[in-house]
Amino acid sequence: MAFLIIFFACSVAAASEGGQVATGPNIFSGTFADALWTVAAFVLLVAVLGKFAWKPILSRLDAREKYIREQIDTAENARKKAEKLLEENKHQALQIVMDAARQAQKETQELTEKTRLDVLEIRRRAHEDISHARAAASEQLWQQAGDIVQSLGSEVLKRNITQEDNQRFIDEAVLRLKQKKDE
Repeated sequence: MAFLIIFFACSVAAASEGGQVATGPNIFSGTFADALWTVAAFVLLVAVLGKFAWKPILSRLDAREKYIREQIDTAENARKKAEKLLEENKHQALQIVMDAARQAQKETQELTEKTRLDVLEIRRRAHEDISHARAAASEQLWQQAGDIVQSLGSEVLKRNITQEDNQRFIDEAVLRLKQKKDE
């Protein structure tokens, strides 16, 4: 409305200066009736456009705004879901790593215990083998000593033994025992 008043005032001022000679075409050259018809045509154009064009343009703009808002909301929801999924995946990955570490530690302990038991079993068997070997060697030594004593006895019975013979037999027996031991 203020625009119309200003326009009207300008056209009245231009019309009142009508006594001066215009040297060329002027925007304000014209009569008051021309200005009035121009204003009336402009108001009619605004009314027609407001009735028939303004509402469809506004409805399309509103629809576009609504579509953009929906797209922003959808993108925001997708971002929130992605962040939540990322957090869940991080938590799940951390859980998997922790489970794997626990499992590895458990398997390490089991292998360590199995190895310790195997070492103890090997040690026990080695002690048994040594004990059996010692018993067998001792048995063999006694057997050889018996054989030596028996052969000495048979030699002694065949003749009389003097002190020198006795010492010689003892030395020979010791020598035989040493030889058998070295074999």
